[in-house]
Amino acid sequence: MIKKSLLTFIFSVGFFVCADEPRPAILHLIDGSSLHGTLDGISHTNGLVWQHPAARQPLQFTLTNIQQVRFEKAEPPARDFTPTCRFQFKNGDELMGNIREISGGKVRFQSWFGDEIQASLPALEAILFSARGYNLIYEGPTGTNGWRIGRNPRSWEYRDGAFIANGADLLGRDFGLTGSSTLEFDLSWNSHFSMSITLYASVIDRFDYSSSAYLVYLSTGSVSVQRVQAGAGAATLGQAQIPEMGHRNKMHFEIRCNKEEATISLYADGKFIQRWKDPGATGFVAKGGGIVFFSQVDARALRLSNIRVAEWDGRFEPDSLTNIPPDMDAVFLANRDKVFGKVLALEPGKATVEAKQTKLEIPLERVTQIRFAKNDSETNTVPGEVRASFPGGESVVFQLEEWSTNQVTGTSRTFGPLTFDPKNIRQIQFNLETQSDSGSDEPGKELDFLDFE
Repeated sequence: MIKKSLLTFIFSVGFFVCADEPRPAILHLIDGSSLHGTLDGISHTNGLVWQHPAARQPLQFTLTNIQQVRFEKAEPPARDFTPTCRFQFKNGDELMGNIREISGGKVRFQSWFGDEIQASLPALEAILFSARGYNLIYEGPTGTNGWRIGRNPRSWEYRDGAFIANGADLLGRDFGLTGSSTLEFDLSWNSHFSMSITLYASVIDRFDYSSSAYLVYLSTGSVSVQRVQAGAGAATLGQAQIPEMGHRNKMHFEIRCNKEEATISLYADGKFIQRWKDPGATGFVAKGGGIVFFSQVDARALRLSNIRVAEWDGRFEPDSLTNIPPDMDAVFLANRDKVFGKVLALEPGKATVEAKQTKLEIPLERVTQIRFAKNDSETNTVPGEVRASFPGGESVVFQLEEWSTNQVTGTSRTFGPLTFDPKNIRQIQFNLETQSDSGSDEPGKELDFLDFE
């Protein structure tokens, strides 16, 4: 039994010990260096202690040089409910759950780490609503199991949470897609490239123009969408430019497929690019449930990571958020109307909004998104804070108190005391106050991923 005074000292110096059986992980330093191994522990005195199979003794790093530790695998948090909301906070926190209420300047919601999570309303950036609930179908990769590679089994190589293209070939998987869905992924490149993505494919081990599907052609600076219909051939639905790709070497893409409206929408780094509608009389023609990536590049020119496939309720979110008055809340409705004003309360079944001195009660089933007014809520991180990321895209910033075999404890400026299971943590980032967060899960690898053997 450790005395309370000793515990206080341990917490104050930021000591924590990893699980008895550490998971394989990758350590990233701020200078871009990376090292495989396992996390042995962290203390104020010894810094970060890292086990590496090629080292006779544990390696020690000062905490000011650490960017993050990314674990090879993480278990999704257990939950006995279907989340219908995504809660986005001004400091970058993001959680999924169910709204309880908004009242008295507070928001209360259910999450996997607590049924009655409470936060100050000024800290909240947005609430995104899903009529069917958020159901994650796939997140990875964690290996090649379940994926079908083309003729050359080495044409796509798995390494460190990513697929690297070793030439022109395909990489496919049957996700069993039936309804509307979203596909997200990070793509890194080191030269001009071309890659196609077949959506709702019936065949995942080859191109089959005798079946129906949609093809998204992505190249440096542009994108086009094509319909392939059995017995009718191929037809181009349109194209768009992405000029930011000309001076970038990594972007996050999201493709939203609305089967009911026969539309495909593309977002790049969160920015809406274009929405294409299939004008055919038969609507959404694709009948399969798979997704196929096909690289048309030289060896080791593309890196594909952070792939997420999820069900989607098909409600099209706003194309642009640039015209929202900064001093007002914005409520977006399913029919694409917007209500500007102040959200006075939110409870099961309805939202109460004051708009132009008129109080409105809006059925919650009609609301797709609420964006809250900008304010002076502090968003900057402070020394000692870390960011923990979890499967499904959730993340929380907090002051770490202890990392033990069974739990991680800390304190969030938004939520107060927190407790996590370390197996649920996908990665943990340090020195947040000295580095910009680009959302990358692999810092320093945008340019040098080709050098890893």
